[in-house]
Amino acid sequence: MNPEWRKRTQIFLVVLLIVAGIRLLVIYRERHSAGVAPKNEAAARPLSADAYVVSHKVHAYDLESARYLNGKTVWVQAGNQMLYFPYETAKKRVDFNHPVGLLPPLDKLTIKDVILATDPLQQRKVIAVFLRENDKNQYATSVGTVRGEDYSLMIDDALLIDDPHELYKHWPADVWDAITHHQIKPGMNELQTAFALGGGVPRSSGPVGNRMMEYNLKDKKTTVTFSNDRATDIQESKP
Repeated sequence: MNPEWRKRTQIFLVVLLIVAGIRLLVIYRERHSAGVAPKNEAAARPLSADAYVVSHKVHAYDLESARYLNGKTVWVQAGNQMLYFPYETAKKRVDFNHPVGLLPPLDKLTIKDVILATDPLQQRKVIAVFLRENDKNQYATSVGTVRGEDYSLMIDDALLIDDPHELYKHWPADVWDAITHHQIKPGMNELQTAFALGGGVPRSSGPVGNRMMEYNLKDKKTTVTFSNDRATDIQESKP
């Protein structure tokens, strides 16, 4: 090969290697930056104080362990989802044929006993017998089912053992006032809304805090749009 052409070829190869090296460095930096960005973004958005709340759990697995509730004061967590009935203390019988209604969210109950009862459909139920605040009558609601020897209990999903006002004492007074009056105001998050209006039904896709939810409490339907776990749009109507 001509010495001049050999020299030019060598120079071309050196330049090609330098360009390739620079390209690899650029790609590495781009990928490294893309991997670090989400961490920085997550660090810029600390967890809500709600995430650090730890409530007491019963972890009941049969009738005897469910009777841990006896004598306890509890609050309804599954608001507007639990049907309750009159309880005839003299006959120790649940009047399944005359339901009173749905327990409101955060209704305060004093548990008198946990028993087994069979409903009109011949289903065995684990029943919590209770007193409502400022009501001398006793009532009953299902907190689980029994099939053979197998218990399916929903106590930890249905009831709060700890006072929610203490668990979430970091919430502002105006939010607690709205919850007490079963109302919602802009800026409330999904948990606060559930405490105020009870369980809701998703009306759009999306994770908790970024979706549309529908709530039905008594004679009012409320549709709430949440963005970044804050109520941004509230629509009320008759069901």
